[in-house]
Amino acid sequence: MVQLVIPRPIAWVLSDNGNSTYNLAPFSFFNAITSNPPILMLSVGWKDEATRKDTWANIDERKNFVVHIPSVEQVHDVSNSSAVLPHGLSEIDKFNLLVEKVEGWSLPKVKGAKIAFFCEKYAIHEIGSDPQALILGKIIHIWIDDAAVSQDKGRIVIDPAKINPLARLGGNHYSTLGEILTSQRPDKPKEL
Repeated sequence: MVQLVIPRPIAWVLSDNGNSTYNLAPFSFFNAITSNPPILMLSVGWKDEATRKDTWANIDERKNFVVHIPSVEQVHDVSNSSAVLPHGLSEIDKFNLLVEKVEGWSLPKVKGAKIAFFCEKYAIHEIGSDPQALILGKIIHIWIDDAAVSQDKGRIVIDPAKINPLARLGGNHYSTLGEILTSQRPDKPKEL
């Protein structure tokens, strides 16, 4: 299944370990699910048979987290941060990643990430036989790299090529956007 539902967006999630360090991990069972209120979904499993993954535990205990959309340039950092480390050991410290403070939020964002969603826990549901945590995060604040933003007739437009998002395939495979296609929706049918 994971090799067939492709490409998948990647949520690169920063959460608070509770010991003055941050956990950073990628998840490709991820998407936006509602706009009012704005809510993201990610699915997080177990570290081993008895221990929840740090992201799950951190969000459950401390509520706030940051979901980044990593760019292609960050592929090796994303892959490295998927390593299983003992709880409380930071991927940011281990792999010499940089974070930066964002005004008005308690957690930093990963430096170089072009999109960051600052979220608070909305709900966690355990689903499946394992079970997995279906984590719902309410978006409180969005940070977007200015270079990717423009306006058209008063409407904000995001340039996906300037975000250059990394996509997940199966195994050790990732993907880029490749060619960006544009399609126009047909006109609304006239009332009968």
